[in-house]
Amino acid sequence: METQFDIARTAVLAIDFQKECIDPEGVWPIYNKSDLLVNARTALKACRAAGLPIIYTQHWLDPRGTDALRYEPLRNGRPTHSVAGDPMAELHDDVAPEASDIVIRKQRWTGFFGTNLELVLRKMDASHLIMMGVWSEACFETTVWDAIWRDYRITIIRDACSTATELMHMTAILDLANWLYGGSIMRAGELAKALSGKSFKAWHFESPATFPYTIESVRPMYDSLG
Repeated sequence: METQFDIARTAVLAIDFQKECIDPEGVWPIYNKSDLLVNARTALKACRAAGLPIIYTQHWLDPRGTDALRYEPLRNGRPTHSVAGDPMAELHDDVAPEASDIVIRKQRWTGFFGTNLELVLRKMDASHLIMMGVWSEACFETTVWDAIWRDYRITIIRDACSTATELMHMTAILDLANWLYGGSIMRAGELAKALSGKSFKAWHFESPATFPYTIESVRPMYDSLG
């Protein structure tokens, strides 16, 4: 299968790969740290080898809570997560950005709200985004929706995304698949094949609401996504 996107107009978004959102001692650990980091490294390595620009987002709140959500829980006036200067709010060492990468700090779940992300992508003349990150149903999903509203074609690397539980992750990806107009979903290993010109497997969007899942059918439907 050939890639369905223009490499010259492709950029990579790596959403909130922060220690506190991945490690067991973090405020919001994911369910599969080891697998997530392996797959994210595979995807990022393939993207770098293909010469694609890589943009990281990082949730980053003033310690005084001055830029937190109005109704966000605080502890003694301090945000409970993503506090500027806190070592746990830093991007994870295993998938850390390189010198040529771009890091965009944000104060809301989506990477587009109140940031210069759209300006950066416009400068790159990007029309297609390869996306991965955490948490699947929160910062990752809201950033995907905002990219769709802006008419980007999206490729989701589903095994380089994660959240608290496998069920939460699977349903988030299926929700996106149901409305991922023009988009694709694949695994990190398949992305590496695609970017190196090899045959690869991926799921491609054809029509809305393809996956009307039930609790019994979540896994087989999810497994069908590339």
